Amino acid sequence: MTLLKLRADEISSRKNGYFYIARGLGVLGFKYLTKPHVEISEKIFQVKNEKTIYIHIPLHKSLWETTGIMVPLFNRGLRIPYAGMGDNLIRGDIFRKLAHNVGVFLVKRAVTRSQMLESAKMLKDYTISHIAYGCDILIFPEGTRKGIPNHGQYGKFFPTAFEAMLEYEKTKSEIVKHHPGLIEYDTYIIPSNVDYSKVREDREMIADYKGKPRTLRIWDSMKMLKNIGDTYITYGDPLKVADYVHMDRKELANFIRQKCLNLVKILPINVVAWGIVNSVSEDQIQISKIHDNIAQILSKLSHLEERFRGFNSGDHPAKILASVAKNEPLFREKNITIKNLNFYRLYANYIRHYLEEPQSNVNE
Repeated sequence: MTLLKLRADEISSRKNGYFYIARGLGVLGFKYLTKPHVEISEKIFQVKNEKTIYIHIPLHKSLWETTGIMVPLFNRGLRIPYAGMGDNLIRGDIFRKLAHNVGVFLVKRAVTRSQMLESAKMLKDYTISHIAYGCDILIFPEGTRKGIPNHGQYGKFFPTAFEAMLEYEKTKSEIVKHHPGLIEYDTYIIPSNVDYSKVREDREMIADYKGKPRTLRIWDSMKMLKNIGDTYITYGDPLKVADYVHMDRKELANFIRQKCLNLVKILPINVVAWGIVNSVSEDQIQISKIHDNIAQILSKLSHLEERFRGFNSGDHPAKILASVAKNEPLFREKNITIKNLNFYRLYANYIRHYLEEPQSNVNE
């Protein structure tokens, strides 16, 4: 196996004012623009030492996750990971330089097959290089937030990053041999997930932009500065990559995807959204059926009560609906109309895998 050339020049030291300002703003935003509920596996801290590298792998629902996953790690004394993002999200040399300084590495958003190959190689090189130089990383293997709004389900995990993790594990002794000063790291994948009572870009994602991806410009960032209510950030048990070298890249990607899916929490807005979606008949939403349909969803999900957050299985459907309507106007009776159906489907589909997959798969 030919060793790749490590891209040390692409890794920011982050010893600069831009990084410290961004970190401070992230901490403030986390404190004042959301109500966070953090669940983190204590096993993460049990395996922590100077040779431990964490690779954070979440499902992707919102751009908020890029910072939202980082801040609880920092608050608990863990390193802030370097984050991979599509280069379509940040435009302009000035903003890209700022992104580099704060620890973002940009991966080409592919359209053609040749671009896909280029993008995959770039992501693989960046992943191995960051690990080799002792950097924790945050990668979104779905590659997009649009899986749920466009297809009604979470996207498949692209296997490139997992190929890089496996390759590092198999070749790290050779990497160290050819790069004096480096050490062999123990790499751990941390499956993670964020659930929202209010997805910041919900209306954007269901709007018709004719397939054109939205870019993250300065004004987009300013518009995102709003309180998004309750967020549930979950970090699963660390999984040592060395224990999974018998898998190929696709097997590992699918295995980690299932781990992430099992971290999804069931919120009032998801249950109510399903109640509304199931009340559609002849292109109309039958308001009188919503409470009964919420009760039916609660019954179907009863075996997953330990994943309920923000309500209890014994709560009356009217109470659950009222709690959601209090914070989101589109769930108020006068606004529950068929024209908002895609909005309700968005929040319903965040837990669709619990309702469609066999229970044995859900509880693995």
